[in-house]
Amino acid sequence: MAYCIAVRWTITPGEEATVRALTQSMLAPSNAEPGCDAYILHTDVADPSALFLYEQYTDEAAFQAHCDSPHFVSIVADRIFPLLSDRRLEIYESV
Repeated sequence: MAYCIAVRWTITPGEEATVRALTQSMLAPSNAEPGCDAYILHTDVADPSALFLYEQYTDEAAFQAHCDSPHFVSIVADRIFPLLSDRRLEIYESV
């Protein structure tokens, strides 16, 4: 069973370039994590301040390991989250 994460971030105006550069730096280390099947970043074609991130893990423990990883903490939690005006997280499991 897959553990899927759908994330939508709205970037604070003026911070788009910074957030996009930081998110790009997350792709390789996140996709290399054990238990990560996909970590894919998308841009909203109608709204340049919005990003959509699709993540798929083998299970909840793999997702939690991602959230506890040094690159997640130092890049996402410490640097990206403060630059967002809104963030939404949805969690799904395959059926």
